[in-house]
Amino acid sequence: MELEIEIKNYRCFPDSKPSKIRIGNGFVALIGVNNSGKSSLLRFFYEFRSIFDNSAQNQLTNLADPLAGRGHWGGAPFLGVKDPFEVFHKKNDRDINLGIRVLRDSNHAEPPSGSIAQISLTFDRGTRAVKFADVPGHITQQQRQSISIGSSPAQGPFLQIPGRPPMSISYLVEAFRELADTVYLGPFRNAINVAAGQDYFDIRVGQAFITEWRRRKTGGSIAENEAIKQLEDNIRRIFDFDTLEINASDDNTILKVFVNNRSFRLDELGAGLAQFIFVLANAAIRRPSFILIDEPEENLHPSLQIDFLTTLASYAKFGVVFGTHSIGLARAVADRIYSLRRVADGESEIRDYEATPQLAEFLGELSFSGYKELGFSKVLLVEGSTDVTAFQQMLRHYHKDHEVVILQMGGSSLINAGAQRQLMEIKRICDRILAVIDSEKDGADAPIGQSRLAFKSACETEGIGCHILERRATENYFPDGAVKTAIGANFSALGPYERLNEHSPSWGKSENWRIAREMTADELAATDLGQALKRF
Repeated sequence: MELEIEIKNYRCFPDSKPSKIRIGNGFVALIGVNNSGKSSLLRFFYEFRSIFDNSAQNQLTNLADPLAGRGHWGGAPFLGVKDPFEVFHKKNDRDINLGIRVLRDSNHAEPPSGSIAQISLTFDRGTRAVKFADVPGHITQQQRQSISIGSSPAQGPFLQIPGRPPMSISYLVEAFRELADTVYLGPFRNAINVAAGQDYFDIRVGQAFITEWRRRKTGGSIAENEAIKQLEDNIRRIFDFDTLEINASDDNTILKVFVNNRSFRLDELGAGLAQFIFVLANAAIRRPSFILIDEPEENLHPSLQIDFLTTLASYAKFGVVFGTHSIGLARAVADRIYSLRRVADGESEIRDYEATPQLAEFLGELSFSGYKELGFSKVLLVEGSTDVTAFQQMLRHYHKDHEVVILQMGGSSLINAGAQRQLMEIKRICDRILAVIDSEKDGADAPIGQSRLAFKSACETEGIGCHILERRATENYFPDGAVKTAIGANFSALGPYERLNEHSPSWGKSENWRIAREMTADELAATDLGQALKRF
């Protein structure tokens, strides 16, 4: 599902500057300096989780009573909050208002008419209970007093307003269910201690985690055994180890880690590796709808940051929302970026990050000179943000994912002869550059557009390689098996020149990296795209 969430008078977001974001498949980045509201916004999903869960589990009573004005919606207190008053904005005395709107369902379709796909909830500052809820459309007071909620096998849960046809609320129930199914990974993960007796937000640590690890690795479930082995393989590959095995001690008090056939206690290893193990293992065990993580770059040098995020996202059903200080990381990975800034004491504002820096400027944000010291030696130019994560998965087959910085050009706006000046600037920073762009051809014999040919000519003038795909676009290279494994058996591969938006069922481009992850090396190598990446 793609959801729009607006919240007013929560922590540093007053009703004069509410927080409004969209989440769904793919990556959402929140960028800003310290104390700008990033962590507060991520914690919102954690603190309200019990309310979302209560809504999903008891929808037949939880929605009807507030709508009908029949008292308060009890619900559980805010999760992880000692004093419930602390979640309310400090500079006014008004209640929290939460709006949830379903923009698209899990099949990327807009909710049909006759269904209720948005709701507004008000949380009373004094009682912390929902004292009022509203849905679109005028409801008279008399109608409100007689509202009821029912359910049928064919229609699912529905709202019955006197004098109106039943209105499905299944989209709202599913939205609450997805919002309840989240994992929040807080900052300061370098403080994670395997011997700790208390979990760190949603990161289970200590003996409970070790016992769970041992059960899943050695228990009777083959699926759980293989999932743990896959997790170990992911960590081994990311850190470029020859071998890696993680075992619980016989008394379930410590984790023993075998790295390149040498034995270590987990507390003997660096914070970066410990973070990977705890964070990825907890995500793999939970497999939530959404993963919320604060500062994913913490304890990781740049060559691992994108790999960490995409590996983490592989354990989420839908998407990852992350807060970061790094504009470069946000622009390299995120499908949607929001910037946050502090405007006054205890008050922040959020807005879309729409400014697209020049390519050379973006390389400066990425601190490319620092990347070179860590083994990066090449720049790969691709069309959009969804291509960044997809190409990163493909480069893994050639063991180049940690030596190539992948830079998106912001869509087709720069793919023309006018890009030559920016290409000249990039060449001053790095001289090993390849651009891969779509052909956008509708058939094998169709001509390539003049703007794309002009862009290739500009690249050649600057000594930059440019490969125009033989097929229409990146998603036309995905084999059927990879599509089905990544997003479902009812989906199928595109033809070589078929448009994604004309294929049925279609998928969002934010899913492309998941499909690319499932491609085999042989499938990729059999294409012009694979050969271009191999030669680079």
